Formats: sequence, C-alpha cells, structure tokens
Amino acid sequence: MKNSKVVKILKNEYIFSVGTRIVSIVISMLQSIIVARYLGAELKGVNAYIASITSVGSIIITFGMHQAYPYFRKKFGKDAIYSDFVSITMLIYFIYLVAAVALAVFVPVSIELKASFVLIPLLGYSNVVAYITLVESPNLRNAWWTIISVLDIVYVVILWIFVTRNIYWAISILLFADLLKCVVYTILLKVKPRFHRGMFKFLIELAKYGFFPMLALLMTTLNYRIDVLMLRQFDGITDSMIGLYSLGISLSDKIVLIPDTLKGVLVSKLAKGAPDIEVAKVCRLGLWTSMALCLAVMALGKFVINIFYGDEYSGAYSVVLITAAGVLAVSYFKLIAQYNIVNKRQKLNVLMLCIAVVIDVVFNLLFIPMWGIEGAALATCLGNVVCGIVFIIYFCRHTGIHVSDMILIKKSDLSLLKSLVKKKK
Repeated sequence: MKNSKVVKILKNEYIFSVGTRIVSIVISMLQSIIVARYLGAELKGVNAYIASITSVGSIIITFGMHQAYPYFRKKFGKDAIYSDFVSITMLIYFIYLVAAVALAVFVPVSIELKASFVLIPLLGYSNVVAYITLVESPNLRNAWWTIISVLDIVYVVILWIFVTRNIYWAISILLFADLLKCVVYTILLKVKPRFHRGMFKFLIELAKYGFFPMLALLMTTLNYRIDVLMLRQFDGITDSMIGLYSLGISLSDKIVLIPDTLKGVLVSKLAKGAPDIEVAKVCRLGLWTSMALCLAVMALGKFVINIFYGDEYSGAYSVVLITAAGVLAVSYFKLIAQYNIVNKRQKLNVLMLCIAVVIDVVFNLLFIPMWGIEGAALATCLGNVVCGIVFIIYFCRHTGIHVSDMILIKKSDLSLLKSLVKKKK
C-alpha cells in the first residue's frame, strides 16, 4: 500500500518535474561556480556575449517550429504528425549546420562570431528535440536534462584541473551540453527519418504558425539578452563588467527555475486538453515557490558570491538585488505565453512581450551611461514587472478567472503536501 502511494506521487508530472528541477538548481549552481572560477570574469563576459548572440540566432532560424508542435499534435494527433515533424527538423538543421560551418571557415570575422555561427544551429536543434521529448515524455526529458547537466559539470572540472583557460576552451563549454542534448534526445525520439512531398506542405503550415511564436520567444530572449548585447556597445564597459552582470542575472534566473519546469509540464497538459484553470494553478504555485527562492537569493546572494565565486565577482550582488523583484513577474508571462501558444493566440504574446523589450531598450539607453551594469539591471527589472502585469490582466479578462486565483494558494494545492507529511509520519 505504501509503495503504491509513493509510485502515484512519483508519477505526478508536476511533482517529478519540480523534484528534478530542485536537483537541477543545485547542479546549475555548482556548474555556474566552476565555470566562473575556471574562466574568470573577463572570459565569462566573452562567453556571455557569445551565448547572447547564439540564443537570439537559434530562435530566428528555428522559426517557432517547436512551439507549433503542441498545437498540431492536439489538432491532428501524434500518429499523424510525429514522424514528419521530427524528419523535417533533422533535415532543416542539417542544412543549417553545413551553412554555419561554411560561414565560420570562409567569412573573415572574430572568433566570437565564428563560434556563434556554429553554435546557433546546434542550440536550435537541441531546443527543438528536447521540446518534443518534453511534450511526449516530460519525466524522461527532465531526467536526462539532469544527467546531462551533471556530465557538463564533470567536463568543466576536467578542464579546470588539466587545461589552461583560453577562449577556445571557453567556447567548448558552451558547446558541450548542447551537443549531448542533440544526440540524446534524437535517440529518445526513435524516429527513422523519411522524406516525401507532403512534408513540405506541412513545413509551410509550421512556418505560418511558427512565425508569431518565434517573435514572442525572440522578444522573451531579447528581454534577457539585449542587456549584454547593448552593454558591449558602451565605452567604459569591459568584458569583466559583463561577466559580473551575467553572473548576477544568472543567479536571479534561479528564482524562476521551478516555474520554468512547471511551464514544460503545463504545455504537455494543455496539448492534451487540460482546462484554463490549470494555468492559474500553475501560476500561483510558480509565484510562491519563486518568492521563497527570491528571499533565499537576496539573503544569501552576497555570501554565496564571495565564498563560492570569489572576490572577483563581488560586484554581481548589486545586479541580483535590483533584478530579483522583477524576476518574480517573469513566471507569469512565461506560463501564460504557453497557454496562448497552445490555443493559437501567439500574436498576443508578441504584442505584450514587445512592451517589455521596448521598456528594456529605452531604459538601457538612459541608465547604462549613468549607472553601468546596475542601470542595465534596473531596466530589465522594470521591463519584467510591466510585462508580467500586462499578461495577468489579459489572461484574467479573457478567461474570467479572478486575479486572486493567479496569486493566492488554495487548500487543494496543499493536499498533496499534507499527504506527504502524513506519509513521513
């Protein structure tokens, strides 16, 4: 009887995902510490710049393909589209990779841009196949995500012990995990590629659907990455300062790691017909778990940075303090955006996310010259807060769900926790 209860709990996709994400928080913190120690602030800033270019580029070339998958799966069923979707993905990204390698070899640009050319299709492909795996088997995807994160740490530790740091090894750190994800998730999908004329009609439909999700995801990413790209354009901002800023932002991002995981399972449930109230439930759970992490990050951030990252990174704490409050709003637009995508309202995502990006850019232009990386952090905070509020207002008006249902924990949310406490006793 006891074993059956444990199995039932573990089969709950939200609980399993949150459990693996808590483990992921610890792993990602450890990976972040080791990478920061190995690279130093200057090379970490260079890596942050390359990662920003790569993130933006991978979204553009992906063109919203992976976000179209839940909608088409819900509409036509898995059997009708699964094989064609995976086959199209493999073909497109193979072409992208060949073109990227050619650009890196023949175009006379900096090593940072050459690395970005190659990393863009690899990151794009890993995101798509990981997303398909997430929709079909959330627990399996999350388990492998954790395993790959551990292997990533092992790789950086080996570099730290045996290899003198330079930009080439710094780039390899960006490459390692995504390359593993490409291989592992391709194997898990278990699809033998096949190509036929009908696939290209399907590709056109994906492109039509994917354009606005791509713009929405691009706006979301720019809200995170535009600061790093803009910081590099200002005199007096060094790669070391960008390294401090990227560390502060990455620590703040830990606040929404659990909502990020809930987002993945929510997509899976919505694609399989879950009602609107499921979004409200996940939003309020995401808020309170994020708030607990926010308080922990703010209280322990300075200690963590000084002890684990070193005095070289002490300036990152101010970025953490400024951005932490704004990050709480991030979970709302991430989760509600998934609801819009599954229900083919992606144009609204673009419109609402544009507000955040415009605010971020305008205030970056005003604040960076005055306050440097702290100014960039303040601009990001303001953009996140405004965007979160706009998403909440839209969702509540559209669905008739009250704002309190998006914020206040209900007794039903605590029922599982009570059962776990009784089980422990």
